[in-house]
Amino acid sequence: MNGVILYADDDVLQPNSFENKLFSKFHADSKYPILPITSIQDLKRTIQSLSTIRVLILDWEFRVPKEDPDMPDRNENPLDWLMSHHIYSLIYIYSRVDIKDKIKKDLKTRYGENKIFFKRKAIGNSESQEYESIYNDIVKFEEDNKHMELPFIWSQSINHFIHSIFNELETASPNWIKEIRDTAKNDGAEPVSEVINIFNNLLNESIIQNKTLRDALNTYSYEDQDTYENQDKPEENTAKLYQRIFYTKITDDAPIMTGDIFKFNDNEYGILITPECEIREKKEFALDFLIFEIKNINEYLLKTYNYGSNGSPFNEIKEKQKEKLRKIFNNSDSTIHLLPSFPFLSENINEANNTYNRCACIYLRKAFAIKKKEEYDDKRIGYKLNSPYIQQLRQRYVAFFGRYGVPAIPETLRDFNLSG
Repeated sequence: MNGVILYADDDVLQPNSFENKLFSKFHADSKYPILPITSIQDLKRTIQSLSTIRVLILDWEFRVPKEDPDMPDRNENPLDWLMSHHIYSLIYIYSRVDIKDKIKKDLKTRYGENKIFFKRKAIGNSESQEYESIYNDIVKFEEDNKHMELPFIWSQSINHFIHSIFNELETASPNWIKEIRDTAKNDGAEPVSEVINIFNNLLNESIIQNKTLRDALNTYSYEDQDTYENQDKPEENTAKLYQRIFYTKITDDAPIMTGDIFKFNDNEYGILITPECEIREKKEFALDFLIFEIKNINEYLLKTYNYGSNGSPFNEIKEKQKEKLRKIFNNSDSTIHLLPSFPFLSENINEANNTYNRCACIYLRKAFAIKKKEEYDDKRIGYKLNSPYIQQLRQRYVAFFGRYGVPAIPETLRDFNLSG
């Protein structure tokens, strides 16, 4: 795998220390570009600045720099930082400290059983012996996680084009950010979101042409991983995947955006469809929503397909009816719009239902509603419907009311044309 090795240890740059000699051993191996890091603060800044980390070799105790020489020695560990961040690489905890089993369990739960390792520094071993041991562990990790090669290529491609686009935009106009932002602001749009969206569109148009990434995607195969059938809960895992593709968690301080999901009461939800360019001027008064209820999907299935009338679970009905029901997710019925694995909140706590198997059904004929600020304020659930699914929903809603009826033609004319 490509990427940089980070060796984070407060002794890594101490002359003649064991850690420094081990670092030099890695550095001498041209296959392993490696960066030394001596504090948790520097590690945080480095992680934010790199696109691809091959391995993070991480000590568990770091000396805290003294602000006053009379202060007692104090150590810190990276536990809180590791538990509050996501790092896509092998994390190799390499320390003289004996780490508690509960901490190991918590970290493995967060990062995955095979992506975080714990190794005690071997007292008495030479740096060459330790290098060989760590090297073999890294090789084994990469053999067991070949599926990570493609995301690494993807990340490097993004990083390449980000630099390229920034250079192009700055060459065109050193004030490009201000020009785009102020233009959007004068047009009534949310200016910061507009700048970000424009850059993301440019990045998407560039990265989609990258031959290395396209070749890697074409040749990628899940045979390098556990097969679908060997997963503990294959259907739920697929639902989790598509819930992430359809919806994004948003922070409390995120601006109101088209696609934001609101909960108005225990049964009623709404998706904001006011265009992005109008939200800024309208949000203090009223906004446009498509409203739906949790029970809509069960009502629709019962009325349209008589599904649920006898209480039979899906896996016990006939295959012919299963095929009919599966096709509803194609959204071929022009009167409704379905959103799979919708992040409905549980009844008691403010978090997404963890079964991932509840579908939102929007009756387009009666979904539209204008909600005043006092009706929608503080009602966001912390999710939004992603692009292009929010655009699809808005287009289908507009198309439903844009239908135009025409006179029917006789059956004889239909038969004559079909026989031609």
